[in-house]
Amino acid sequence: MKGEGKEKGIRFLLQPIAALLIINIYIIMTSCGLPTTDYLYTPRDFSSESGALVLEHDTKNIDELSSIFLGYEIYYRIFDDEVAAGDSRNLISSMKSSNIIQTANNYKYFPLKHRKKSESGWYSLEISPLIKVSSNTYTKYYLNMKSQETWTLTDEDLKIVIDSIVRNRSDTASSAEIADADFCLSSGYQVNDRDYAGSSSSPDIVYIVFFAFAYGFDTSTMRNVYSDPFILDSPVEYDPAK
Repeated sequence: MKGEGKEKGIRFLLQPIAALLIINIYIIMTSCGLPTTDYLYTPRDFSSESGALVLEHDTKNIDELSSIFLGYEIYYRIFDDEVAAGDSRNLISSMKSSNIIQTANNYKYFPLKHRKKSESGWYSLEISPLIKVSSNTYTKYYLNMKSQETWTLTDEDLKIVIDSIVRNRSDTASSAEIADADFCLSSGYQVNDRDYAGSSSSPDIVYIVFFAFAYGFDTSTMRNVYSDPFILDSPVEYDPAK
């Protein structure tokens, strides 16, 4: 009888300990950044090479999160000074999925825009996502940054032009602003542009900080979902045409 009482006492003491252990394990797991329903995978790779940005799609976003995942965004900010560009890059280096939009807004980073021609012949700008991805699309996407031409988004073989890509100079979409929104036009860089931190207009060289992330929407929570950003290690030097 004494043995039974002792065992019951031990079990009684162990129950709250076991409960506490389970709670601690849960806290550790949730704090380690393990995927949840409000999580997307960062692009597998994002790099600058030979006059182009290359974004590699992480197929787990389709395989595991197709109900949420929509595509990828690329945000940017332009500078006429390389040191200032590097300093800005360092300021955003610690941002995570939880504060990515707030950080972008705070440091005046904006998403790249599409340029499309409507049936009436006028060009329009649209946002989100920049790169739309589904199960039957490409693994790599190239943003071609030619100095004499409008930037283009192409497939992994560089053969199919998916869209023309322009700057996010303002919230409006007047024909004049759209005409001057090309990255390749030096005259389009003005000191009052919201995406340009330069101290002079029509610069010879600009330095652009880029970061990319996965974007989606969770209909169960009616919330936008983002991955952690993939920030380029250094600003990209670009020579716009005069």
